[in-house]
Amino acid sequence: MLLHSVLPACLKNRPFNLTLNGKRVHLAANGEIYNHNSLYQKLCSSPGGWSEKRISGSDCEVIAHAYAKKGGPAAVRELDGMFAFVIFEECEETGKIKTFAARDPVGIKPLYYGRTHAATDSGEGDSYGWVFSSELKALVGHVDPATVVALPPGHYWTPEEGMVRYYDPEWLMNDEYAPWEDPDHKITDDNIREAFTMAVKKRMMADVDYGFFLSGGVDSCIVAHDLLPLYKKERKEMFGDDRPIPTFTVGMEDSPDVMAAKGMVEELGGSKVIDHKIRAFTPEEVFDLIPKIVYHMETYEAELIRSAIPNWLLAERAAADVKMVLTGEGADELFAGYLYFADAENPRQVQNELRRIYGMLGNINLHRTDRMTMAHGLEARVPFLDTEFTKLCMSVDPVRKVVDSEAVRTNSRGREKTMLRELYEGPNSDGAVIPKPVLWRAKAMQCEGVGEDWVSILQRKIASLVSDAEMDEANLTYPINTPQTKEELYYRRIYDENFHGMEHVVKLWEGGGRAMGAAWKSDMYTREGLKDVNLLSHALQEGSA
Repeated sequence: MLLHSVLPACLKNRPFNLTLNGKRVHLAANGEIYNHNSLYQKLCSSPGGWSEKRISGSDCEVIAHAYAKKGGPAAVRELDGMFAFVIFEECEETGKIKTFAARDPVGIKPLYYGRTHAATDSGEGDSYGWVFSSELKALVGHVDPATVVALPPGHYWTPEEGMVRYYDPEWLMNDEYAPWEDPDHKITDDNIREAFTMAVKKRMMADVDYGFFLSGGVDSCIVAHDLLPLYKKERKEMFGDDRPIPTFTVGMEDSPDVMAAKGMVEELGGSKVIDHKIRAFTPEEVFDLIPKIVYHMETYEAELIRSAIPNWLLAERAAADVKMVLTGEGADELFAGYLYFADAENPRQVQNELRRIYGMLGNINLHRTDRMTMAHGLEARVPFLDTEFTKLCMSVDPVRKVVDSEAVRTNSRGREKTMLRELYEGPNSDGAVIPKPVLWRAKAMQCEGVGEDWVSILQRKIASLVSDAEMDEANLTYPINTPQTKEELYYRRIYDENFHGMEHVVKLWEGGGRAMGAAWKSDMYTREGLKDVNLLSHALQEGSA
């Protein structure tokens, strides 16, 4: 079997072609390495030293240096950031190529690979090559679709070893992990707040204008709570001005997200410190966008696409002003943020469910965030999913994360994500606090927060575009991950038009939705979404009492 193919032909087009430590290294990378400076200095001061000079100001260049010094597996474990990369190392004497590909621990950045069709008439037996891409669409027509694989988060790949997990923290891999049972295990609220502030600071590293997505949910408001004082200080020190930070919200008129975001902006200081842009929309204007959105999303997972639609509009608006945004993704997977956690039977179930849904982030929330932003040339960063912050939060006794079902119904303390809410009840360094109606509002997925009736309107429209006969034959047309509703079939039909033969790449939630795969039974969600959308309304909305 020969690993030949397209690799040598495309090496000259890689962003980095470096000769390091006698090795010819070609690197293609996507993402941001936050510790690039400290990692390079660490290489220089390590045994044997490192005298190879950096040739660019790119943070990603350090990947090649670490690889040349330490080898692929050791190098990828040193990286702190969001990334997907492929390295080809040429041996000038033999002409052979070593390949190493890796993806960040949680899957913020995507990476796919597929095999070219075998050329059995080449005279050398079956010969093929591997093709790598951040998007499925780049592989269409170049590889055998049945061979396409999404590299899982926290893994690296080589032709010799296949996929290998390199990110294996005990909290994720050990079912019995319980450091909170050790009396010497001490974590204070201050420890958690300080770690989050460091995670936010890390993601402010930029040489372009940036802002943040202010959905009006508690997570994005906590990012704003921490980010704004840091941003104001940075502007003063670097530019000598006090230009407002750009923020962006999407939603229908008087929606839970829009009204909560407005309340947060007012509390933080209004237009003097925040340049707040709202992308208002009506359901009618977005229906024609759905095929384009599914094409860019490269999935047919219904729960995900419902949120991707408003996310597309949000990213499109933000990209007109900035090149990078911070977001609140990931807090729900650390602090039990979804409403269905109210039905968990014990703290261990809560902990295990957090581990399960964390493991799906690269296929779901982060998939949406990356696809919808990058489709508009916008980069999104997620401070809640900093690996050190995640490790800290996952070592907290899950008793603190247990959700009281009565508190969910009454919008009171003890509801989902109470621990996180309590951590940020106080003022930031500027004296601003998160308004109570915002801090204690119900968790709303983006498809819910942009308007309580948005999902039902969407589903009624889509149902009119799928016939009963198509549904009757769905199991024959789509034997893998067969659609169970007209909404699911509609998205699947568009996906198949663009990515036929790659249906196996999409990883769906067990049972058709996030809540259905939990170890406990919950009636709060069906395949088609939240049953009682009235839970989402809050006091800042015009129609509320």
